Amino acid sequence: MSTTQITVVTGLRPESRSAVARRVARRQRCSHVPADALADSRADAALATVHATGSAASLDRMVIELPADASVETTIGVFDEAEDIALAELVCVVEAASFFDDLLVDDYVTVANSRPPLFVARSLRMVQHIEHASTILITGWDDVATRDLSVLLATLSHLAPAARLRLDRTSDAAPPSAFSQFENQPGWVHLLNDEHRPHMSDLRVSAFRYEQLRPFHPGRLHQLLQDQFPGGDFGAILRSAGFCRLATRPGIVGSWDHVGQMISLEPLARDEGLEGEVLALGQDIGFIGVDLDAAALAAALDRAVVSDSEFLAAGADWSGLDDPFPRWPASGHTAE
Repeated sequence: MSTTQITVVTGLRPESRSAVARRVARRQRCSHVPADALADSRADAALATVHATGSAASLDRMVIELPADASVETTIGVFDEAEDIALAELVCVVEAASFFDDLLVDDYVTVANSRPPLFVARSLRMVQHIEHASTILITGWDDVATRDLSVLLATLSHLAPAARLRLDRTSDAAPPSAFSQFENQPGWVHLLNDEHRPHMSDLRVSAFRYEQLRPFHPGRLHQLLQDQFPGGDFGAILRSAGFCRLATRPGIVGSWDHVGQMISLEPLARDEGLEGEVLALGQDIGFIGVDLDAAALAAALDRAVVSDSEFLAAGADWSGLDDPFPRWPASGHTAE
């Protein structure tokens, strides 16, 4: 059985993404499948398109665009399970001048084929595409001041430490950077594994891992997220993700997922449903940002967990604590 080598091109901006995808296809002398040729943004639609196009022309290479609202994680998983397809490279196109503005946009897209409709932040999709890329191609970089470009490159490298960063030049014929499902993991995952080593650095860009065994007091955490995160009290927190626990929801590991203006706390797993090692005993969160005051942020997070007096007074029962967060469903939801 022949294997079709796939180059996936992603990016928030359709014009620049499509231009790069067409250029890559010309260079590789292979077929280009534009994003609007897919039936929808689901991963199985991309797989069906690859199979149909590849079978019709007996292609051994193909470039396919992934829509900005598609789940790159699900797409990687679907391609990985297909015996006749190999994901050779994942290229994410980033526009230098608009990246930080796009990161702060507060709008949502509907998860494909979800019933009832589920919504995901557009900025989260953008960051996830970056985090899993094997190559990040920066367009429009020559219009950005050198000091700002340095911050951008360091930020991208912190978000995706294993990715190759390239400044877009139309004459550039650099060899592809091979995709690895195990190496091309998000920067926050590298942080939690104590192996975060970005290739690019800038004095203004940093990352740190926050660990705390005690659960969060939901009321104080909610106030912290509402009042101090958006105001820049600790610098610009661009991305944070990991595992968390709320005192009022015992036995449940939560998923902490934050980008720009969006933060989501969702149930991830129940302790009794896990085999072997528990995902996290308390809080384990990776933070990435610009001009971060890590010490002040860690201290504020520490003030948001249950205090000594609360621990001693209530023991393991904190059901009466103020909890303004939305109620979690009986079973955690999974979204493409």
